[in-house]
Amino acid sequence: MEHIFTGSITSAQLGNMGSKYYGFISVETDEKEHLKIKVAAYTKYETLEIGKRVHIVAETLGNMSILTAKSVLLAE
Repeated sequence: MEHIFTGSITSAQLGNMGSKYYGFISVETDEKEHLKIKVAAYTKYETLEIGKRVHIVAETLGNMSILTAKSVLLAE
């Protein structure tokens, strides 16, 4: 199931392999919800910097409750 939301990155636990980052970011949405989002190999992103306001499209994989980002784009 796809989820779309906007908010600010509050923390990041990321590692890198070459030029790609992998791991998790935490986001506080505009509705004051706190979410942990997985950043994977196929995630398209413009920024993963703490404090940046972003628009995220994420999905849950299978029957797991882990949100995996499809895209993390800068919000205006």
